[in-house]
Amino acid sequence: MSSTSVVESDYLKRWVGAPLTEALTEVALKRPADPIEYIALWLLRYKENEIRKAEEKANNDRLAAEKKQLEEEERKRAELEEERKRIETENAAKKAEIEKALAEQAKKTEATS
Repeated sequence: MSSTSVVESDYLKRWVGAPLTEALTEVALKRPADPIEYIALWLLRYKENEIRKAEEKANNDRLAAEKKQLEEEERKRAELEEERKRIETENAAKKAEIEKALAEQAKKTEATS
């Protein structure tokens, strides 16, 4: 067998082997009145299904990426909320210290007046 025939054979096996085998098997089992038309329509339907599968995979991949992004955004939001609460607590403590210092200063001022 020449190298061209091997390459052509590999090409046919890779791209049309499985679907054509399935189509021919169905023709042998169902014995349609017009087997050529049956194979043609079967292959068109096969191609449509392959396109649909590829679109579904792309949609699922996109959905998974969006889900991952959402989870990351939720994690960051939780971190920011935690940071906000920490700062709020620190600010409340500082405010209490300042109020205490002002109250003590006010007492000292009253005591010296």
